[in-house]
Amino acid sequence: MRLLLLLCACMACGLPAVTAEESAAKQPNILWILTDDHRADSIAAYNRVTAGRDDSELGYVSSPNADALARQGVLFTRVYCNSPGCAPSRTSMHFGMYPHHSGQYGFESGHQSTDFAQPFFPQLMVKNGYRTAHFGKSGIASFKWDARKLQKTPIYEVSVDQKELYKNDRTDWFHQKTWGKGKSTGMEDFWSMPDGPMRIFTPAEGPLSETAIKQKTRVRRELDLLFSFGDHNDLVIGGVSPQPTEKTQDGEILASFVDFIRHPGASYKTPWDRKIEGPPTDQPLFVNLGFHFPHTPVLPSKEFRDRFAGKTYKVPEFSKDELEKLPPQLVLWFEKTNFADLSAEDKQQAIRDYYAFCAMGDSLIGKAVEQFKEFSVKQNRDYLILYVIGDHGWHLGEQGGESKFAPYDTSNHCAVIAVSSAGQQYPAGTVCNEPIEFVDFAPTFLQAAGADLSDDHYAHFDGHPLGETLIGAVRRDYVIGEMNHVIGPRAYLRADDFAFSMRVREKNGKPGEKWGQPPGQDIKWALTAPREQVEMALFDLRLDPKERNNVANDDSYLPLSEWFRSKLGRIILGDGRVEADWSKENEFVISNFAAGAHDGKLDIPKTIVPRVNELTSQPKPSAPDMEIKFGKVSRKSAFRSVTMSIWGGSLVKGEDGLYHMLYSRWPRNLGWAWVTDSEIAHAVSSSPFGPFEFKDVALPRRGKQHWDGWCTHNPTVHKFGDKYYLYHMGNTGDGEIVGVPGKHLLNWQHRNNQRIGVAVADTPNGPWTRSDKPLIDVSPEASAMDSLVTSNPSVCQRPDGGFLMVYKGVGQERPLPNGGPVVHCVATSDSPTGPFVKHDKPIFVFEGEHFPAEDPYIWFQDGKYRAIVKRIKHEGRKRVFSLVHYDSVDGLDWHPGKYHEISQRTVQWEDGEVQQFDHLERPQVYMENGKPVALLCAADIYDENHVRQSFNIQIPLQVTLHP
Repeated sequence: MRLLLLLCACMACGLPAVTAEESAAKQPNILWILTDDHRADSIAAYNRVTAGRDDSELGYVSSPNADALARQGVLFTRVYCNSPGCAPSRTSMHFGMYPHHSGQYGFESGHQSTDFAQPFFPQLMVKNGYRTAHFGKSGIASFKWDARKLQKTPIYEVSVDQKELYKNDRTDWFHQKTWGKGKSTGMEDFWSMPDGPMRIFTPAEGPLSETAIKQKTRVRRELDLLFSFGDHNDLVIGGVSPQPTEKTQDGEILASFVDFIRHPGASYKTPWDRKIEGPPTDQPLFVNLGFHFPHTPVLPSKEFRDRFAGKTYKVPEFSKDELEKLPPQLVLWFEKTNFADLSAEDKQQAIRDYYAFCAMGDSLIGKAVEQFKEFSVKQNRDYLILYVIGDHGWHLGEQGGESKFAPYDTSNHCAVIAVSSAGQQYPAGTVCNEPIEFVDFAPTFLQAAGADLSDDHYAHFDGHPLGETLIGAVRRDYVIGEMNHVIGPRAYLRADDFAFSMRVREKNGKPGEKWGQPPGQDIKWALTAPREQVEMALFDLRLDPKERNNVANDDSYLPLSEWFRSKLGRIILGDGRVEADWSKENEFVISNFAAGAHDGKLDIPKTIVPRVNELTSQPKPSAPDMEIKFGKVSRKSAFRSVTMSIWGGSLVKGEDGLYHMLYSRWPRNLGWAWVTDSEIAHAVSSSPFGPFEFKDVALPRRGKQHWDGWCTHNPTVHKFGDKYYLYHMGNTGDGEIVGVPGKHLLNWQHRNNQRIGVAVADTPNGPWTRSDKPLIDVSPEASAMDSLVTSNPSVCQRPDGGFLMVYKGVGQERPLPNGGPVVHCVATSDSPTGPFVKHDKPIFVFEGEHFPAEDPYIWFQDGKYRAIVKRIKHEGRKRVFSLVHYDSVDGLDWHPGKYHEISQRTVQWEDGEVQQFDHLERPQVYMENGKPVALLCAADIYDENHVRQSFNIQIPLQVTLHP
């Protein structure tokens, strides 16, 4: 690749180019890895650069090998397929042409005998001196011309297709039609069960045999199979493979590839006795390694499924109300791919097993990359690796479906990793956020092979080499695609601010089919038909990035949707559109009534683009400002102990009518030893203002092997639904007590092992089921604001039913062991037990202060999120504490409340005494009927020996709302 950049520079300067012999000598080996139905967010490296976290928005993922590959090269984050289905997407990639230029829009069987036919790019690689090979899934329905179409077009010189693996039982499963007398007789399912192969026959007509019924029952039970809910309810969307990783279909695909490159310059036999010539030693090698994962059936091996056991995932938001504004094609897509009506348990399995399958595949990709690099090094030849993460995307509940085949971002948005041993064209650790299309891959490979892309042999390519986008030589305002399968003919255009799609042909059949139209007939229909027939969908991504509100028919968007109709329709239908009757040898029509319409520019007239501020400026009643004052405190509202230091407490009312306080405590004789010896205890009272009586220990010490096994601290308890949730900090460590009463020292190992967890119970009396892993762990990047510590959670339920958490994070910008700064972070979830999605903006920040606040308690009331926060002001070396009030409209962006100050650590007792404490912190609000009633705080004073005497105090609240 270094040579290619130099060659471009020489030509631009008029210098002589290198010779063909020199170019051939430097041609790299190329490995093109392609997976199937693969979401980009299954790759932690992708999530890290797009969302600032390893997990996907839905939850936990694992991809160490893809992550390592991304560090070695360029990660392209905005990559779009040109057709969201296996066959049309792969055909588009292999031609380097849009579907509307190749004439293949779905799963039709094409051929290369027409006058407009172009070669597949691997055929061009051969002409440029490459040996080409393919292993695994091809997915291209191209045959040598024959009325019966029985013989596939040889696209690669060597091919071990997945169907060859099926025929020789080199897989954990397969599913195929059986034939007899020219028609299908039924379906055969093969399962490689641990005790031997099992073949289950389902006849095309008539009932299953008793044997088949027993076999199906056994397979479903032993493999924990989960089937889709929609029309295609034979699709397995969850389960476990009956074989270990290396014996799965993808493991066998890898094995066939490894066998090949381990026999350079020699022939060898496959395990099923087929003779294959290994790669030549004097020729560069191009390999397409087509993995099947994570396409259905979703069957991770037990090894990887077990790693994901117990993981809980966020289910994408969807309401069937959204269907009311969708056109019939997109409603049909939902009906055929229905995920929304699965049970909550089945949704979790579907998502969990999918990501586990991706993790299994990642392990195989790591081995493939290692073997390919080793092969290239032995050849003394550079290599180029292009890992295309999915031939398209996959929905896991987005828009209510589980599938692809749609014009939505989730169906079309993928990612690519490009790594070159030469290094310069794809610099290590680089991220490219410019849009890329799948038609770019063919010219990328040919350019790497040394081809002159200005030659007429490559004029049919619709894309551009990835390197040109990387250096800014190519820029797109939009990407396009089209497909005719499942819901009929539909095209789409996607830009930064808008996503548009439309029906492009009146009938659902493909050109030449009996239920379609003759090629080219009434080609302008989608531009002239009544708009309701064209079934437009328009999503304003500025306001609706999840594509949940179709505005195509909203009055304010009518001119814009018509503009997109004209733009996309002219591109797809009039700029070189090919429609062929593939049942004929050479019957086709090319439509060019709008030549040049696809100019890559999106020059929308400003006058037809609704302004966001106008769309969101509908008057809303403003939320009132809150003023919080303390009432007088009863002496019985101080919960003390002679033997225990008592700290932060949180209150919830039980079904028993009692008030349950969950609080922190540790032995007083140990000194200020909360970080090593705190435990969360339980006390009860008949009043929220006490007196409280100790009842039991809720979260005791449980062993250093647990993340919270040595210390639990700073609880906050809530009832959500019919369960009680006890959020807390926990840690573990060596257990050494480093201070004594009057001398406050921290065990830094314990302090820096602080993490956030949640325990769940049916009643506040327990027992509490504790989490085996933290609910909020530290972020892995050293630069993250919570890379050292997560602690002190506060949680409330959002108006939309989701959950908002604010927590303390400590980073590592400042010297260890203290670290810092100390900040407050926000995370959100659809479930009280997570997963919580971290947001990257700290809150309660004061410029120049590294520890400005602590201990927020948050709740939602009267149209705003509210918070009581411990403010820490720095006056020289002195720290001054107070309690203050913040509010927020969205829970993410917080500002000081209009009535900001609450207390300078002062209370007035009912007997008239006014007392200022040394500390008044860990504020926890107790709510009744949606209104604050009491504030529980940890309080202390220092005695004459500088020993902290701590207790919990329950303060009546006087809240005034000001319009």
